Amino acid sequence: MKALVYKGIGNIEVIEKEAPTCGPNDVIVKTVRSGICGSDITAYRFGGEKMQIFSGHEFGHEMVGYVCMAGDNVKGIETGTRVFVDPNRCTPDPYAANMAGAFSQYVRVCNAELDFNLYKLPEDLSYDDAVLIEPFSVATHGKNRASTKPDENVLIIGAGTIGLCALGSLIAQGNKNVVVLDIDDKRLRLAEKMGGIGFNTQDGFDITMKFLEEYFGVMSNTNHRLGFQDGKMTVTPNSVINVDVVIDCAGIDGFVDEFLKHAKQHARYCCIAMHKKSIPISFHEVMSTQCSLIGSRGYEKTDIEEVIANLTNKKSKVTEIITHKYSLLDAKQAFETAVQPAQAIKVVLDMSA
Repeated sequence: MKALVYKGIGNIEVIEKEAPTCGPNDVIVKTVRSGICGSDITAYRFGGEKMQIFSGHEFGHEMVGYVCMAGDNVKGIETGTRVFVDPNRCTPDPYAANMAGAFSQYVRVCNAELDFNLYKLPEDLSYDDAVLIEPFSVATHGKNRASTKPDENVLIIGAGTIGLCALGSLIAQGNKNVVVLDIDDKRLRLAEKMGGIGFNTQDGFDITMKFLEEYFGVMSNTNHRLGFQDGKMTVTPNSVINVDVVIDCAGIDGFVDEFLKHAKQHARYCCIAMHKKSIPISFHEVMSTQCSLIGSRGYEKTDIEEVIANLTNKKSKVTEIITHKYSLLDAKQAFETAVQPAQAIKVVLDMSA
């Protein structure tokens, strides 16, 4: 089989190697489409160690395909079944998910089980659309972790793959007032095509907050920020913006503080992004606004099932984020495209080559 192997910064290679062996409790999946994730791009640009992607190994974790072989002990999974593979549960080591082998033509799923590490694809869901199940599930999990309701006002920070998938998950469940912040006008136009409101934050927090006040409205009550200057307590009034949920898909430090300054009662801040720095938190504002700071990592079975239904029923325009498709043999070019955010959002590999 052909497999893409990570060899270090800027160094990947398609090699020929033996296909994996199918154990009695396993299945072999022939990959058809695979997506390039931000973690793959980080490994390619800066090194894979922190992403748990190591030199000399197959990698990739966003994949769909069909079962081409099943072990004797596997029940209820027939060859030819079209599937999404959950990379977190397809190997014995959950920390090896980023090396699950999505960029290889054949992948072994250990201890294969439907609705655990394999999910059937409806016949009317194409591989081209189904390849988004993994990132769409990450974003949907964030929306669900925040218990976001269809009638709530939502702010998404970041119009990358996860931010736009979060928008897709909200549009699919009926949310009408969703603002997406980013500095890339092309991505913001796509957010608007998908049903959101885009706003470019390049002019800074003050201009951005003014826009949010005008769009969502300002609550009648006022959030007072307490501080100390020259040994005396200071009280600074701040407007309370009518935003119920913030979904952080960018990891920009200052937005956490801005949320706390302007948070309404019981607002929720859900972080999907990886922040690179520690951030000071004003727990006076957490207490006085009764807001929630929520973490979101990965996804669960219910998120995957929701995503498969949304993609099958075309409840959003989330598939618009797929900007490029390359053959496996052109993987080097695919990665060179993927590392340029001005050109690409989601880059997909056709694994049939």
